[in-house]
Amino acid sequence: MSKISISSPRVKPARGFTLIELLVVIAIIAILVALLLPAVQQAREAARRSQCRNNMKQLGLALHNYHDTHSVLPFSTSAKGSCETGSGKPPAGTVKNHRGWVQVLPFIEQAPLYNQFDPTQASGGYDRAGSGVTGTPLASGNDVVVSAIIDAFYCPSDDGNRKITTTSSAYQIGGGSTLQGAKTSYDFQAHLETSGCTNWGSRSRSTRYMFGTESSCKLRDARDGLTNTAMLVETTLDVKDGYTAPWGYTNWTGAGVDITWRRGGAYGDAGINFWPCCSWRTPPYADTTAGRVAHWGRAGSQHTGGVMVCLGDGSVRFVSENTDYTTRVRLGRMADGQPLGEF
Repeated sequence: MSKISISSPRVKPARGFTLIELLVVIAIIAILVALLLPAVQQAREAARRSQCRNNMKQLGLALHNYHDTHSVLPFSTSAKGSCETGSGKPPAGTVKNHRGWVQVLPFIEQAPLYNQFDPTQASGGYDRAGSGVTGTPLASGNDVVVSAIIDAFYCPSDDGNRKITTTSSAYQIGGGSTLQGAKTSYDFQAHLETSGCTNWGSRSRSTRYMFGTESSCKLRDARDGLTNTAMLVETTLDVKDGYTAPWGYTNWTGAGVDITWRRGGAYGDAGINFWPCCSWRTPPYADTTAGRVAHWGRAGSQHTGGVMVCLGDGSVRFVSENTDYTTRVRLGRMADGQPLGEF
């Protein structure tokens, strides 16, 4: 009987990628990543921008709730220690460097923090005027309050420093405290003042903003209409000249944000997202790095093309950086009787 031999099929050796094929695959993946990455970044920025708008919306709502409770809006600054002259200079022995945001804390779910604050004592220890500070932030524990990071005060698109880092007494909490003051991305539309301060009530009604030194604005005072008046304005956490204002105390620059400011001169009406700094540097205006406004208290953001503004009715608008000066002035003033126009 003959044997039948069964031969096993030949197995072909596995074939790997050639170097050229591997390079082609890598190139294709790199191209896809390059195409998708901007879309992912844009989606993330859109989400951050939406959160920024929501933060400002919540602060605007908190101000309305505060007004419903107290029948008046809080001041931007009170008993400011930098006021050497003017009707806003505090009487001797009454410097407290208070900011109105502290009063708003219970309306943004920060009642426990507010309960730690002693309004009879100073929020910050700066006293350039030499009028005499009431107590110290350290002894009262107010420094713990005003150094607190509160997410509602920060735009997530801005990766700047959330605290004052300089050791200069013009900006730090002072009064013996070693804590760092916490900044805010959103601040009251207010006149910017340092050594010379004008009491809000001393300004003519046609030039008043909703906030200022010792301001006591009622919603009915916005005669131009709440939808036509800026209440809160966004700024960048880092600036090139000075420091962004802390939310909890006032200092040399802690007065608010003024959307009506403009550079002027060769820059025309430039005011929102104005980056070039500064006139006193050599050479002048050489630092044009985007993302940090040139001066403290100016409107700016890390959003492309403009800035978030909360209007008096609590709505939030994105205002273009190309909005002209006249429109910004009419937006900032609450009772000048002038038509606002488009913005």
